[in-house]
Amino acid sequence: MPDMLAIISKAVFEKEAAGKKPGDVLASDRYRSNSKHLAPLASGGRLFLVTVRPPNEELWLVAVLEGLRQDDDGWLGRPNRIPITDLTGLIPQIRFESGKGLQAAKGALGMSLQTPRALSAADVALFLQAAGGDGLLSGPTNLTAHEEHAKLPCLCRRCLPKSPERAETGGLTFLRAHVETDGRVLYYWLPEELSPNARAIAQSVRGALVARIGT
Repeated sequence: MPDMLAIISKAVFEKEAAGKKPGDVLASDRYRSNSKHLAPLASGGRLFLVTVRPPNEELWLVAVLEGLRQDDDGWLGRPNRIPITDLTGLIPQIRFESGKGLQAAKGALGMSLQTPRALSAADVALFLQAAGGDGLLSGPTNLTAHEEHAKLPCLCRRCLPKSPERAETGGLTFLRAHVETDGRVLYYWLPEELSPNARAIAQSVRGALVARIGT
């Protein structure tokens, strides 16, 4: 599943990150929202959190949450390690997975980001490069086995960077998904037609991963 972008309101940011500025690290591990638009995170993906800062509508990357799981209060992940980063100059390059850029009238940038959106791989690379590189992310161990002649792209550690977010075979479309537990991650292909059940499927796969680790 794709990585997602969501906004932290001005009030919440100033309460939880008072005095912090670009270069500082906000060790947050939670996003308090159960928006239906974040549902793809149930089967994998990272959550990129941004905020809009006055008086000039600067767009700041605040945190990147990995290893997410949902509870009654929202989404919980591992503590963020990415420094707060000013992305304002990158706004014209942001395209999202939909291919649509970030366009907002003056004074309405924050409002235009109220709905969480899926990021493209290019957006993610752009953000992480601006923040100092993806080496800052914790990177759980990928347990996915290498498949040499599979009908779908291999998702092992070596092949994953070149794999697409979605792939087709036999007339069916599959979405890339993963689950994490105890510092390990297992990637798999989810039939798109089953995406409404992604959360239940992810729980089942996670259970199998836990059993595998325990053997």
